[in-house]
Amino acid sequence: MSAELNEQEKKVIEQYKGFPEWNRLTYTKAHETEYIITMHYLHKFLASKGKIADVGAGGGIYTKALADEGYNVDAVELTPEYVNHMKEEFANNEHIRVFEGNAKDLHFLNDNEYDLVLMMGPIYSIKDFDDRKKACKEALRIAKPGAPVFIAFCLQDAPLIHEIFMSEDPASEITEIGYDRETALVTDNTGSSRLLDTISEVDKIIDVVCKENNAQKVCRFAQDGLSQILSKQVNSMSEKSYSEWIQYLIATAERADLMGYSDHIVQVLKK
Repeated sequence: MSAELNEQEKKVIEQYKGFPEWNRLTYTKAHETEYIITMHYLHKFLASKGKIADVGAGGGIYTKALADEGYNVDAVELTPEYVNHMKEEFANNEHIRVFEGNAKDLHFLNDNEYDLVLMMGPIYSIKDFDDRKKACKEALRIAKPGAPVFIAFCLQDAPLIHEIFMSEDPASEITEIGYDRETALVTDNTGSSRLLDTISEVDKIIDVVCKENNAQKVCRFAQDGLSQILSKQVNSMSEKSYSEWIQYLIATAERADLMGYSDHIVQVLKK
């Protein structure tokens, strides 16, 4: 990577060092819902053939799944450890190319080349507003006209509830983050590279990105819904009950009144 890393990017790399991101979506049934719902939406938009860019590919979960279905996937990742993992894991996969790169500068990928662009991690690991705009602009640049661009965000309330208030000692845990008790907002996610957004903050960045890049909103969906808040119940479900839970999440994924209960949401755009 030619450009020098800023402090936030160094923090991202350090945070994920030694963490097996390629297993994150299969730890539990509650974690797996994020993958299942996202794949459901990918299949809604994907043609039978095509080329995909997976920007911020992490350990290559979606890269592998889509390549296994016959799509050609270019995976881009900031964290060297994950780049090395994917290069080793996918060394003999003719459908996958792996690049070490920054979502803000995808100069090595061509304009108007991809039938779908995934940006499933970079935006909530970028805290500067202008840098977030740059990453979204790059994702739109490399997408073909009319092609869907999936941009993921971490919301603030569901993680706050299941990581803090559902812990054994919430009053102690909450002192570890910047937290405004009067507004109930996380002001500084200390120790984490993630930026936790409210829905209004998501709207702010997306509206600016659309205006500046002549893009349009397609839809917005919750990736995991209430799954993490109800993780104990979800993880103990029978397969039949879990199937019903997945159906509920699919049926309610775009409901605005439930959106804020999800850890992660995706805004789908097209130019």
